[in-house]
Amino acid sequence: MEKLIVVVFDDQAKAHAGLEALHELDTQGEISLFEVRTIAKEPDGSVQVVENPEDTDFPVIGVSTMVGALVGALGGPIGILGGAAAGAIIGSTLTLLRGDVTEEFVEDVSTALAPGKFALVADISEDCVTPLDTRMEPLGGVIFRRSRSQVRSLHHDRDVAAHRAEIQQLKAERAQARAERLDQIDARLDELGKKVERALLRDRSDLLLREEQRDARVRALREKADQSQGDIRRRLEARIEQLQRDYEQHETDDYVGLSQTRLQATDQRPRQV
Repeated sequence: MEKLIVVVFDDQAKAHAGLEALHELDTQGEISLFEVRTIAKEPDGSVQVVENPEDTDFPVIGVSTMVGALVGALGGPIGILGGAAAGAIIGSTLTLLRGDVTEEFVEDVSTALAPGKFALVADISEDCVTPLDTRMEPLGGVIFRRSRSQVRSLHHDRDVAAHRAEIQQLKAERAQARAERLDQIDARLDELGKKVERALLRDRSDLLLREEQRDARVRALREKADQSQGDIRRRLEARIEQLQRDYEQHETDDYVGLSQTRLQATDQRPRQV
């Protein structure tokens, strides 16, 4: 199962040992490591990326990743920043919301990641939690997990749902509105209809991005499997099959959801009689 994980450590030496453990677990086939970043919390609350030669880049070049978005969101409140820095955090937050990483998860990690501490932020696939837990716990690592397949359903189509609720309220008000208010209500209904369409386009873009990510991850796992033997090869091949099933199920659910939402969005404005 694909997960976004954060492991918080008291110092850099323990974080580095945790990073080595992640790579060993990946080599052993216990997990599949797609991307990892080491970060440090500064005294002023900002987050700095610690450059490590062991860090693993996500194989889709040029794609904004969940790891990068979470690192940006952990940098602190937008209010204390300005200019490009604030814009970067806002962009990261939007990426996280589209990936359904909740504010609660970010707040929990931020609370644990006190100034002076270090953390590993990683995008992984794991079959069970024990191998990772047993390697991180002796180092004092505090582990936070977010299953991306589980959280996706929590906030799917939130924008569309919010716009649709306002549309229904406006339709009810329009039936009782005075003549001089009709043009204003209709203008708002038209605006909300356009927002629904933009949300649908955004969801469609997310679907295409996930397809690209799926293909890249399958290629990366296949290369490792082809270079492995025995139990490691079998674990990787099973993980590839599970990854493909998960993505196919999400794509089916999302395409059905998009189709239903599009049908419901085709008549946002009441017809004139």
